[in-house]
Amino acid sequence: MDLAVWRDISLMWLIFLTLIAILPFAVLFFFAIRGMRRLRQVFVTYLPLLQEKASLVATKTDEISQQVTNPLINAKAKTAQVNGIRIAILSRRQRP
Repeated sequence: MDLAVWRDISLMWLIFLTLIAILPFAVLFFFAIRGMRRLRQVFVTYLPLLQEKASLVATKTDEISQQVTNPLINAKAKTAQVNGIRIAILSRRQRP
């Protein structure tokens, strides 16, 4: 056996070792992609329901926040109105 044969054998051995090293990653990526496809199918099934529930939560949150803040806003508006009237009355008295 001359040097060319050993070169070919060592090259085949290195290729074989490389394939063995890459094989677990290939299997991992294969099942990861397969899982992502399945997850996408599940999302297509349940995503409209989740969007509907999220919309309902957003609507209810807006309604409740309006109910909580309306008394505060009304009180502030009435206070501003009273202050405006007070300033209008007092400024008229100060003028000759």
